[in-house]
Amino acid sequence: MKTTKRLFLLVIALMSMSTMQAQDPNFWIFLCFGQSNMAGCAPIEAQDSIIPEDFLSLSATNGTDGRQVGKWRKALPPICRQGTKLSPVDYFGREILEKAPEGTRVGVISVAVEGCPITFFDKDACAEPIAKEERDWMNNILNEYDRNPYQRLVDMARIAQREGVIKGILLHQGETDAYNAEWQKRVYKIYKDLQEDLKLDTFSVPLLVGEVARAEYAGVCAHANPTIDDIVNHYHNVYVVSAEGCAPGDDHVHFSSEGYRQLGRNYAQVFLRRMGLDAAPRKTEVATKKIVTYVQAFSVGADINLDRMMTADANEPMEKVDIVSFSGQTIKTIDAGGAKTLLIDLKQLPRESLIFVFKSKGGDTSTIKLEY
Repeated sequence: MKTTKRLFLLVIALMSMSTMQAQDPNFWIFLCFGQSNMAGCAPIEAQDSIIPEDFLSLSATNGTDGRQVGKWRKALPPICRQGTKLSPVDYFGREILEKAPEGTRVGVISVAVEGCPITFFDKDACAEPIAKEERDWMNNILNEYDRNPYQRLVDMARIAQREGVIKGILLHQGETDAYNAEWQKRVYKIYKDLQEDLKLDTFSVPLLVGEVARAEYAGVCAHANPTIDDIVNHYHNVYVVSAEGCAPGDDHVHFSSEGYRQLGRNYAQVFLRRMGLDAAPRKTEVATKKIVTYVQAFSVGADINLDRMMTADANEPMEKVDIVSFSGQTIKTIDAGGAKTLLIDLKQLPRESLIFVFKSKGGDTSTIKLEY
């Protein structure tokens, strides 16, 4: 009996040693979660498909493009899910590899639900709001994560931990509800839950929280940034990532392709500085950096009556109006035909927060956010 017990303990010890040996400390794993700007909403261009060999992603969903849940693949965009687009994660990984010690590999896991509130990632509070979700497009996304995005993130992280070490957690979520201290508390709770469920060192794995498109770039949700920026004043090991230099797309909620590239670099530089590594921008970037400013020469004002009819008045002839969801999907396009005044029937649209992107004949845009 004693001999059997000793053999059993020896087997357990050997299994533990094997697991330890398989875990490469130079394989840096990063967990990325949030809503549409983490998923990515900008076109993938030719330069974005040139991927370093040591930049990998662990798929959180299946896809006809070859991705399989829980399997590593080269971090070819789109990283989050099939059907998403360029995201900050793409250039975060590139920038880390440029500055990290030689021999480092980077692995990312991205789980994002476009347009979701932060509660969708709270393991103790997500069940009810997810069960009550009525929007088909969001339910389709939730179904890809078995209707529990937090648990999918944890499950994928545990798989990744067999081979590498979790070094940081990235969050980009806030356009929907980052407007008060309750959001901050919820974010920190999720961070602590991840630490506990994945047995992470409280002091060595930081949380990086990204700003939304900023006010100086006419960001429609820029009023969330004061709440985002303030989180560092209340919680330990949480860092804010600036969206300075990150140009938005036409809807001024999501970022442009170059905006996502810069946002990814900004995330990386915050992490690298915390690690004590050189995070100074490359000289070539400094020399070519453009300052983005927006002057609202083209503007549109709108009124909504009790019959839910919107009257939009522009100071220049309008070409069209794109109505965009917080998932980044264009729900409807209206041909304005050069009119300065347009009547839009809101009863024909889904009852959710929407962005109206008005485009002038000259190609300028003006946005209006409709909240529910």
